[in-house]
Amino acid sequence: MNVYYRKTVVGWFNLYPAGSDEFVNLNPEEFAALLPQVSRRAFAGCTEIEVTAARELFGKEVRPA
Repeated sequence: MNVYYRKTVVGWFNLYPAGSDEFVNLNPEEFAALLPQVSRRAFAGCTEIEVTAARELFGKEVRPA
């Protein structure tokens, strides 16, 4: 599933499903565990996550891209 992320003023990350205004807020450790390929210095971007991880995060039925 495609997602995009933004770093907040306090250093946490908002993770959004592509095409949605819904988001989950992750602390830096949770974000790094979910997306180890993203630099800790990144402040915004997009990437893909597994559908199972998306279901856990967003708590609803999601469809693969």
